[in-house]
Amino acid sequence: MRKRSAQIIAVCGGSGSGKSTLAQKFVGAAIIETDSFYKSLEKLDLNPDGSYDFDHPSAVDLEACAEACLKLAEGEDATIPVYDMRTSRRKGTQIIPAPKSGIIVVEGIFAFYSPLDQISSLKIFIDTPVDHRMARRIRRDVERGRDTIETIKHSIHVEEAYTRYIEPMKQLADLVLMGEEMHVGR
Repeated sequence: MRKRSAQIIAVCGGSGSGKSTLAQKFVGAAIIETDSFYKSLEKLDLNPDGSYDFDHPSAVDLEACAEACLKLAEGEDATIPVYDMRTSRRKGTQIIPAPKSGIIVVEGIFAFYSPLDQISSLKIFIDTPVDHRMARRIRRDVERGRDTIETIKHSIHVEEAYTRYIEPMKQLADLVLMGEEMHVGR
């Protein structure tokens, strides 16, 4: 492991739990969303029914995400992908400046997965009831241009994946926050 001077905080929880909201509360921190590291469709395996499983840890390049976090922790800017949720493809890159605060927040449903779990100095899990997560996800996805009915139908799969891949990560948390309201500070 490389030497670093900054702290990496991982924020994990289900889709719509409030991870991004909490990450934004770390003033002056560099924020890395694991969503930026989703693989483009051509790099994903098809399910037997011909669909893609974006709710499986293998859908995200977690190694590249960890490398970006470590680069930031070393005081260097990091170049990360720009991922388009509508087309499920990467559409360029962006530069995340090294934080002056010495804090990097990596947030996403897979933020506690390896190798991110090994480089995080603090792991925060947001435990939000399913009905709150679903309502937030529907509002967010409709704002992104998705169909409400399709979002509701897809929520069944998202919640099955949450039970399988995300909820067990709660046991790795240093801190568990209840995410019903997510009014953290101002």
